[in-house]
Amino acid sequence: MIRAAKVVVISALLTAVVSCLAERSEAAEREGPPGINTIYPPAIQRGVATPIQCEGKRLGDAAEWVATFAAEVEWEGASSADTRFIIKPAADTVPGIYAVRVRSRRGGISNLRFLQVTDVPVIRANRSTSEYQQGRIQYDQAQPIAWPAIIAGHRLSQDTDLFRLGVDRGQRLTIVTETRRLGLTPDPILWLRDAQGRQLTYVHDTPGLRMDERLDYTFTEPGDCFLQLKSFGVSGWNNHYLLRVGDFDYVRTVYPLGGRRGQKLRIEVLNRDGRWSSIAATVPTDRFDDRWRLPLTDFPGSLPWVMASGDLPEVDERGNSAVGRSLTQRPSAQPIDWPVTVNGRIDQPGEGDRYRIAVQPGQHVRIMVDAFYLGSHLDGYLLVYDLAAKKLLAKNDDQRYRGNPDPALTFEVPATTREVIVELRDTRGYGGVEFPYRMTIERGGPDFYLWLGKPQNPYTAEHVGWYKMDPSDTLNMPIGREIKYPVSVRRKAKQEPTYAGPVQDYQGPIRLRALQVPRGVTIKPTEIAVGQTTAELSCLATADAPREPFEVVVIGEATREDGTVIRRIAERKLYISDASMTLLTWNWRVRKLVCAIVD
Repeated sequence: MIRAAKVVVISALLTAVVSCLAERSEAAEREGPPGINTIYPPAIQRGVATPIQCEGKRLGDAAEWVATFAAEVEWEGASSADTRFIIKPAADTVPGIYAVRVRSRRGGISNLRFLQVTDVPVIRANRSTSEYQQGRIQYDQAQPIAWPAIIAGHRLSQDTDLFRLGVDRGQRLTIVTETRRLGLTPDPILWLRDAQGRQLTYVHDTPGLRMDERLDYTFTEPGDCFLQLKSFGVSGWNNHYLLRVGDFDYVRTVYPLGGRRGQKLRIEVLNRDGRWSSIAATVPTDRFDDRWRLPLTDFPGSLPWVMASGDLPEVDERGNSAVGRSLTQRPSAQPIDWPVTVNGRIDQPGEGDRYRIAVQPGQHVRIMVDAFYLGSHLDGYLLVYDLAAKKLLAKNDDQRYRGNPDPALTFEVPATTREVIVELRDTRGYGGVEFPYRMTIERGGPDFYLWLGKPQNPYTAEHVGWYKMDPSDTLNMPIGREIKYPVSVRRKAKQEPTYAGPVQDYQGPIRLRALQVPRGVTIKPTEIAVGQTTAELSCLATADAPREPFEVVVIGEATREDGTVIRRIAERKLYISDASMTLLTWNWRVRKLVCAIVD
């Protein structure tokens, strides 16, 4: 039975909460908030009503849809293991990836999942699109696809999915997988075959797409061809996939990769044919978020580009006229004032970008590079040395093995040093227009990292780290009953396996407080004591608390021995892949705690 629904616009982040007329489940109220494992299909077309199924646990009365896009919604019903909606996104929804949740009738809100809204039809793959007989693929079993479209695949483990496409001579097709960027687990491999099954091209691990794939192929003969997809030994609840097929232009790279909050940018965009254009954008002013997304509406083969924001002055490496010169023509090192964020690019294979900064003996300097999670091909390697003393002071490759290949380091300036050289290069010696970066140079010293929730480590226990239904970015608050919300700190690298970055070594007290707390809600400040790694915030909601979901920000403040104050925003890196997918890149990072009042 379909229940009627209404849409309530509540905030810039949680733009739509859909409340449906459903009976309360007393059992669900006792069990706790709902949890979502997976959503199928993981993409829907804007302006088109599409059935959606959310699978997980405690979903018997999860009759509310909470999303970051406006939509018409109807609830179709639920069981303890699934809840079903019909979703029709607004026709003017910007194509891209959106955070979604479900909420029970009593108010409990679920963990986060992703849904893509697209402007092309979404075709559900058949349960089986190919068969093996005597070790050979049966091409007559391939599912025919009318493109342009997005194919929404079912769970893919050791299966091979096969699709038949019709093409003309000279036809160009772009085929892109969208899996890891949506929190889906497949590690896809793509083959394109002709009508006789002969391989035309193949791709695995396309640079810049974070383990997704892209084929760009022009056909020399008309007729049918076959698109084959397989996952590289990965399975699990989230093992669905999306496959975008069409003659789509796409973006290879952008420059710069971000800017200062409130800054007006002219962002250069390189398309699939190597043509540059520009997009005007203003960096969001939200002081708590340091990532935003650049819509690429003229490039339907690309998702919105992840960009960075910061508070420091920004410098363009190209202002030194170094770009385009050979290594022998480049200035020896570009002098820059700091603290600063440098926007640059490793333009040539074998190139290293070098910067000269003035320092004082005893200063602590921290240098951090952002590239990988901003779509760059760069696998950076960072060095700092005293040119006069011919001495290497510090070096770093990865901040975390496999989890973050961007380098970062901190060092203390030696007694006789007044100037150092900072050099960034690619570990493999690669370079080109697709190797941009942002490098931030600032005051260093003992520091800490704050987690929302319990510490994140690669364990499979529920509510810890890479678990597939990590609810640590949510807080469900019963009216009139004080609850405790944990906040954790990394003081030493050994608390987070494989971490090798500079944000560590502060051992003093850390003062915790919550910001943006609405009327009717109290979150008491507290302190993480000297040497301790956890504390709990006491949270209390009254009858005056808002009934729509809201967000709060948790910050930690501390004072170093030299009197400088450290302020860090508690965050959570959501590893939405299944529990076995340890040591892989995170899918989403949140810096705001999503709260819901439970009646």
